[in-house]
Amino acid sequence: MITDLLEMSNRRIWPRVNRQVPVSASQEPGYTLNLSLRGARIVTRQPLKARVRLRLELDEVIEVEAERMWQEELGTQNRVAGLRFTPDARQEAIIQAWMEKQAC
Repeated sequence: MITDLLEMSNRRIWPRVNRQVPVSASQEPGYTLNLSLRGARIVTRQPLKARVRLRLELDEVIEVEAERMWQEELGTQNRVAGLRFTPDARQEAIIQAWMEKQAC
């Protein structure tokens, strides 16, 4: 089951980059497993609320409002969660540029 959470099939329309990026979700530290223009799969220690402010440490730090779509225990001390967000045009441009840089 844990393997399924880490290796989901690609059923989304937005391309994703599988990279560990430091994040803070409502001040709870964690990291991404993957990131797209519209969401991320992240790992944290504490359960996340339904709505969180996500701070992404890309080439520059951005903050986006995110909605938790799902959340599961990952071992005994961590949780993995799927977040959906709608960045503004500036944030989207930063995420897109970072994703393109990762593809090189």
